[in-house]
Amino acid sequence: MGQTSWPSQWYDLPLAVFDLETTGTDYESCEIIEIGIVHFLHGEVVKVYNWMVDPECKIPEEIVRITNIRQEDVDGQPKFREIAQSVLEAFSGHGIVAYNIGFDRPFLTHKLEKLGMQWPSDNPTIDPLVFARHLWPNQRNKLGMVAERLNVSLVGAHRACNDAEATGKVLYAMRDKLPPDLENLLIIQAQWDLEYKERYAWRNKFKGEDNGLNSLVSPSSAQTLGPGYFFGNETDPLKSLYHMVPSAQARTT
Repeated sequence: MGQTSWPSQWYDLPLAVFDLETTGTDYESCEIIEIGIVHFLHGEVVKVYNWMVDPECKIPEEIVRITNIRQEDVDGQPKFREIAQSVLEAFSGHGIVAYNIGFDRPFLTHKLEKLGMQWPSDNPTIDPLVFARHLWPNQRNKLGMVAERLNVSLVGAHRACNDAEATGKVLYAMRDKLPPDLENLLIIQAQWDLEYKERYAWRNKFKGEDNGLNSLVSPSSAQTLGPGYFFGNETDPLKSLYHMVPSAQARTT
């Protein structure tokens, strides 16, 4: 796993759960306006970090409506380059968690790389959205919806620390539905994410809209999971889940 000091059980792993608020969705042209990182251990909040960030640009009105972060809230605050090292230090020694990390990680990685810094790729990385999509495949799985489903309070949605804290609590609320072993958790996360991509790739293909997803779920891409690939040599995650995961079998009978 790249570092031998991580605990064998993910519940024993110190977690740094993070969330970003940004001026838009394009990480190359948009900027970060708020970063929240919440440290958890054994389901309890240990420490909270919150940075308002001066994006050095105007916040679009749509973003103001969504986040309630106004221009005066960020003007004069530290620029990202002034807090980047502190952000990396907050991740150090922790598993990194984000809801829909496919948005937050590229955004943060791009901003770090512009400063000659790197995303901490050796840290275990967990995305509760992957698990939610598998556990509730026919439902909408936005953070607020999943939080409500699991009786997790989400006050002040679309603010970084509030969303980060809710994300951590959602992950712990799923604990009895997930493997306790950290390595197995990461492997099954990769498998379920691949399953999701394949399901929607086939749906788009059926509609005649490939959108490039098929390249993500080809047999060759399955091999990138390496020798720890959870279901062996089976490159069709739907078949492998049917044979190996009781919950998947139950949904098909």
